[in-house]
Amino acid sequence: MCIIGVKADMKKIIFTLFALSLLHQTGFAVDFYTGNYQQALAKGKKENKALFLYFTAKWCGPCQYMQKYIFPDTTLSIYIKQNYIALKLDIDTEEGKLVYYKLQQPKGSTGVPAFIIMNGNEEILKKDVGGMKLAQLQQFLFKNERQNVIYQALSDSIAAQQMKSEIKEPTFISKLFYNANASKWKPGLKIGANLTSLKLSSNSKSLRMGYELGLFYDRSFKFKGDEKRRFWSASRYHFQPGLSLSSQRGRLNINGLESNMSLHYLVLELFNGYQIKRLRGVELTISPYAALGLGKNTNKKFNQSDYGLKMGLTIQYGTLQANLGYNLGLKDRSALTSSSAHNRGFYLSFAMIVGK
Repeated sequence: MCIIGVKADMKKIIFTLFALSLLHQTGFAVDFYTGNYQQALAKGKKENKALFLYFTAKWCGPCQYMQKYIFPDTTLSIYIKQNYIALKLDIDTEEGKLVYYKLQQPKGSTGVPAFIIMNGNEEILKKDVGGMKLAQLQQFLFKNERQNVIYQALSDSIAAQQMKSEIKEPTFISKLFYNANASKWKPGLKIGANLTSLKLSSNSKSLRMGYELGLFYDRSFKFKGDEKRRFWSASRYHFQPGLSLSSQRGRLNINGLESNMSLHYLVLELFNGYQIKRLRGVELTISPYAALGLGKNTNKKFNQSDYGLKMGLTIQYGTLQANLGYNLGLKDRSALTSSSAHNRGFYLSFAMIVGK
């Protein structure tokens, strides 16, 4: 184990020293070749350099992350320029699709970003799929003169036939997952129910069921391995701003006359969750909200607004989230009745967060 670690460290040291020795050259981003695949192949043969091929797509979140934070590294760009012909290919273009099918054989992990190192005879030496940190990409690019050939690229005709029979356009869902995996803000969907006592009179205290359906973004702060996690730690906190449609129902009793009451809202909610120490996945939550919508009883419709706090507990389990708590409506609707009136009651909702 120690020998393997020493070899890995030596590779990093050699990589860094080689790049630093070339810092007199200008290099602020990977210099991808501007010609097509065949021209890059010919250039590689002429200069006796291997090809570094990077497959990407505009909708690919991890690709955007690498292009923004990894490829601009100076030492990386210099090393690639000195050792490879670098070519970037968009898999949504005709050429990009064809080359992707030529070089992704035999079947295995597929997707973008994808990285391939190959020689001038279209023999693949290295292959990897998925986003990489800087150290991982440096390790992948480190030249090994004894590197064995993994497999041979397909001919254009076979690749074209296979592309026609197998290619599938990325769906909205697959694009959403790619982007969510790379983003710090994860999209989510929430559905739930509420039991509300509208309490529009002293005699109206029965609970009635309503619903809730919403979209939100989740921002969680990850725990760092070198951090000493105390009771108050940023990694315990997450934030979810979102919009939802909410319906609340009850009975209105004014001066002995009863009628059904329903309130329909568009709700802006700012969810704040904080993990309880030693209770993994269980959080205390408080969510201020503002709501605007329409109220209706048996006799008439009227404009309706509300604001308040939701307080309760949340259980996180991977991408799933369950919320249970109490809705404390703070707006007084005494204009609807002779006594103080508020929207208050219990709620239960379930959410799914994409890419968490």
